Amino acid sequence: MKVTLKQAFSILDGRLSTKMEDVYKMLNYIFDENFMTHQLPSAMKALKEENPKWFKDAVSVVDEIKAIEDTDDFEQLMKAIDFGYKSFEIELGKVDSKIDFLAGLV
Repeated sequence: MKVTLKQAFSILDGRLSTKMEDVYKMLNYIFDENFMTHQLPSAMKALKEENPKWFKDAVSVVDEIKAIEDTDDFEQLMKAIDFGYKSFEIELGKVDSKIDFLAGLV
């Protein structure tokens, strides 16, 4: 599943840069699940802990933009992404959905 960098920023950085619908869609795809709202923080934590290569590479892109722009200011980063990375896409991968955090969160 390909998403724009601006959509992926929400799961890469943790700050909402897109519609919540996109966040659900991305996390549901990654874990092959159908998350409820209260499960999203656990899913985000599990994704960061699992840290698959595609995720690590995408976080590196965001970190590089932060370094180039010399800022971590959300509004400035969104402007930079809109201006210079509008068509940049991230290929999301899968993470094994048999992760312990799913137990008991239904």
